Amino acid sequence: MKRLIAACVALSLGGCTSADKEASDSPPRLPPLDSEIEMPQLALADHVLGTYFASDVAMRPTVCIATTDGREEVALEQGWERELMARYPALAPFSRCALLDGVWQDAETGEPAMVFSLHSFTCTTANSCSGFGQYMFGQTTSPTSRYKLDWGGKRWNFTRDDRLLGEP
Repeated sequence: MKRLIAACVALSLGGCTSADKEASDSPPRLPPLDSEIEMPQLALADHVLGTYFASDVAMRPTVCIATTDGREEVALEQGWERELMARYPALAPFSRCALLDGVWQDAETGEPAMVFSLHSFTCTTANSCSGFGQYMFGQTTSPTSRYKLDWGGKRWNFTRDDRLLGEP
């Protein structure tokens, strides 16, 4: 009988310990960035990354996010990058992705890297913004998508337009 009680106690404590460990291993639940009217560009970055990380890609490459100054990809504002990395543990800092000989690579491993790039972000009013996004993987560049953001009172709503630039 004592062995049975000891086994039940061990199992119940093991169950508690295991559940606590699982809870600490998962990323913290953070408030959605689309509810911040003051940061539409960060909300767009979160939306784009959230869509990618919610997909069922089995073997993800190193993933970074950047903006462009019109000449080259550059890191997002450091606080924004940290905010996104807290939400997406698989997101690497932009410094980890390097364009070497025209190929995006993980600067540490030399493996191909994927860089999401957001650019030409503008707001015509405090409630209406737009920007463009694409990704580069190795030597491949995706077509550019236009994103329209409209403030719905409590959160940003995103509309993606995949028409090629210049298409009606």
